Amino acid sequence: MLKFIYNYLRSMRLYYGFVTATTVLAGLYQWHRFGSGTDSALHPAGWTRRDAALLAMGFFAWGFNQIFSDWCDRKEDAINAPHRPMVTGALKPLPAFAVSAAGLAAIAVAGFLMSPWTLVFLALGGALNIAYSLLKCVPVLNCLVYACAISCCALFAIAGMGERCPTPGEFGLVAVWIVPVHFLMCHNSYYKDVKGDRAAGVRTLQTHCPKVAVAISLLLMLVPLAGLKLVARWQCWTGMPWLMLSMIVGLLSGLFLLALEAKRYHRATSVNCQLCVALLHIQSFPQSWPVCLASIVAIQLLFLWYNDEKE
Repeated sequence: MLKFIYNYLRSMRLYYGFVTATTVLAGLYQWHRFGSGTDSALHPAGWTRRDAALLAMGFFAWGFNQIFSDWCDRKEDAINAPHRPMVTGALKPLPAFAVSAAGLAAIAVAGFLMSPWTLVFLALGGALNIAYSLLKCVPVLNCLVYACAISCCALFAIAGMGERCPTPGEFGLVAVWIVPVHFLMCHNSYYKDVKGDRAAGVRTLQTHCPKVAVAISLLLMLVPLAGLKLVARWQCWTGMPWLMLSMIVGLLSGLFLLALEAKRYHRATSVNCQLCVALLHIQSFPQSWPVCLASIVAIQLLFLWYNDEKE
């Protein structure tokens, strides 16, 4: 039993839980600021146990789903990550599926009790995730579908807090701020999988047009930096929050490119995750900068547990 728990937790890749949890946080921030009518995003006391429950669901959702993803990707993982428990056989599929299914069912029930609308975005996210698995061979579209799937976490949070369908404006904020961040993260994650993707016949820009892939990474990392000043004006930030976030995003972008140039793909995976979290905090940074920094540190500490580049 202990061996199963150990291998299951490793397969969850808990550092990625901060990506989905921060996406939920972005949705919660939008609801508190624009949907609650109280602007309670500026006041931590306005956040409740319901917020905490939604954040917890967001954190564990990635891990539960990762088990199914590992099974679907086992062919290319046999080349890219042969030491993963699902590939080596250390983690048996059926009991792992049962735990993940129970976890996702618990999230669905808890979400339904908050608002039936949450089931709509859980179902949409699940359908898009399946579509992503089927469309991994289609460059660019694969990243867009993935981005839309993960962005459903923010809509799930808004529905859970507001007990209603998100408004067109809330959909717009998710499309403008959150989807591009996840597109970048998905795109950047393919560099480490080039060898296995080629062998498995998975078409990505990294396998067929590596120079174009790097150019897109540069563009998508520079655009947020260039646009931060506009965000600062829109959010009425002072100079210090804008400068601090610019430094964090710029530093992480540079570290990712250096890791990529040195072909240290394992290191690049960690930085890519941290960069995604930092970019998701753009909307709420003056209030959430301690959470942003704590998440970046936690990801780094968790990644020490994943020191095997073949896993």
